[in-house]
Amino acid sequence: MKNGPGIFLAALFIALLAWPTLSSALTIGGAVRQPLNLATDDLARYDSVEVRLNDLTRDKRFNGVFMFRGVPLRNLLEIAAIAKEGPGFGKSTDLAIVVRNREGKRTVLSWGEVFYRNPSNVVIAYAAQPITPHHESSCVKCHPAKFYQPVLDKLQRKITYPKLVLTDDFYSDRSLEDIVSIEVVDIKSNSVKKKTATSGTDSFTITGISGKSSRITALPDSPRVPVTFKEVGDGRGWHGIRDYTGVPLREVLRTVDDLREMDRVLLLTSKDGYRAAFSFGEVFLNPLGERLVIAESKGAAAGEKNYTLVTPDDQAADRMLKTIDTIEILSLKEEPKVYVISVGCGDPNLITLEAISAMGKADTFITSEGTAQKFARFMAGKPILFDQMGNFEPIFRKNNPGLSPADMKKKLAAQRAADMKKIRDALAAGKSIALLDHGDPTIYGGWQHWIEPEVAGRFQVITGISAYNAANAMFANDKVFTGISTFDGGKQDNLLCNKGSAILSAPRSLAANERLLKEIANSGDTLAIFMGLGDMDTLEPLLKKYYSATSPVAIAYKAGYANESHLVRTTLGDLRTVAEANGEKMVGMIYVGSCLGGK
Repeated sequence: MKNGPGIFLAALFIALLAWPTLSSALTIGGAVRQPLNLATDDLARYDSVEVRLNDLTRDKRFNGVFMFRGVPLRNLLEIAAIAKEGPGFGKSTDLAIVVRNREGKRTVLSWGEVFYRNPSNVVIAYAAQPITPHHESSCVKCHPAKFYQPVLDKLQRKITYPKLVLTDDFYSDRSLEDIVSIEVVDIKSNSVKKKTATSGTDSFTITGISGKSSRITALPDSPRVPVTFKEVGDGRGWHGIRDYTGVPLREVLRTVDDLREMDRVLLLTSKDGYRAAFSFGEVFLNPLGERLVIAESKGAAAGEKNYTLVTPDDQAADRMLKTIDTIEILSLKEEPKVYVISVGCGDPNLITLEAISAMGKADTFITSEGTAQKFARFMAGKPILFDQMGNFEPIFRKNNPGLSPADMKKKLAAQRAADMKKIRDALAAGKSIALLDHGDPTIYGGWQHWIEPEVAGRFQVITGISAYNAANAMFANDKVFTGISTFDGGKQDNLLCNKGSAILSAPRSLAANERLLKEIANSGDTLAIFMGLGDMDTLEPLLKKYYSATSPVAIAYKAGYANESHLVRTTLGDLRTVAEANGEKMVGMIYVGSCLGGK
């Protein structure tokens, strides 16, 4: 017997701490409390099922018959803990699930087809065995080799995992291979359920992707389908057996041209604001879609009628709508964007759950080789456009010695233009980009000056833990430090500043505003300096103008790096000597202030 959820979560946590470098990784995020990042090895540790897939696409391409082993998607989503936020519609019936693969292909499932059907209908597979015909050796007796050999060759094809397998779909177009992200989407998170009373609806509206609407006042003249409905609600329990006769939902939608893409979802809303979502696949690719019917019945008042959606094959009746008001056809395809993601300040354990989720949605990355190695698990082998630090002027100058200032400026501008073209080309191709930055990307971020103006309105910053946060924790854990704040009458501990203020700056910023530096020195507040180790020629003489040589100084080296971070205490008079002895020029913060000397 395989491990249960509790043991699996413990094993998963240990696996995340170990940070193995794996090329296949799947991120589960979006409207969940606990985003997950799973390698194929992780999937194999969880309770699994075996399902068969006869792989035939809508364009009649046969891709073999396989028995897949995998984990029901429902189980994984229960671990991730689906959670809707905000004051809007509280039930999960209007959620959608977007699955993307490494190529950028996507497919959409509804929450209902995952949670109101047999769990083994939707599986994330990590292994498979081909199902070979029993009479393979006699194929030649019935068919020419040009027919049967390509069919048999399909059984030996390479399958790239993880793979989404939908066993109930007649066509396998939604069964994507090499999936890298699963995102739970709250389709209309800000809308609120109406409080009006339920009554008859003489018509309902269908609205397409373009926003064009059509009013339906009568069901189409199509053959009626009888269905028997066991009305069992998750909330209200058993309500009996009812017989309905109606027109399949797919027939009502036949004239709608913009529904046939895999990223489409139907959102049905009743007169009282109740909502339920249905995917394109469960309506048009699943044989049970024929049994999703709209039935017409008399309303409470004379001449009034209702249009009711009946879902006879759901295990719960919660997606049944008794008074359909609107049917909206929505695209869940996002416009490509640049995610500026903080990966923390060194150690991969400090990355945020939101960052993991955003990395799963990216198609390509901007990052350094070292960062890519540390966070390979979340990048899942996706391509890297370039290293943004190569366009950081001090590093560019170091990599291009001997150039005159004019040539340096010209060459840097040309390199930035070439890299910016890579960004534009990726966005034009519909690919989202993740720029991985350390610390707080909005403070001294190397991307802001030349990338931000080009992608204005198309980027999103994902916050993380900065070196300042991690360095502050080093002070709190340092046994030598015993400083107590005088702020608020001495009743409030404040480890870094006597008067309740800490100022963040950098050598060149201080040089440009010496009046501020003088005020900081006079006030006794703490000054935290980024990038000071590499610019000691500017920093040291500047500080000595306003601080005495005995002023306490601390250097927090590699804050946030597991087993590498360390705190060095000195004075301003010995700052350069101590810093040069350590040798580190990049990863460190310098603190100056009277409270660093202790109580």
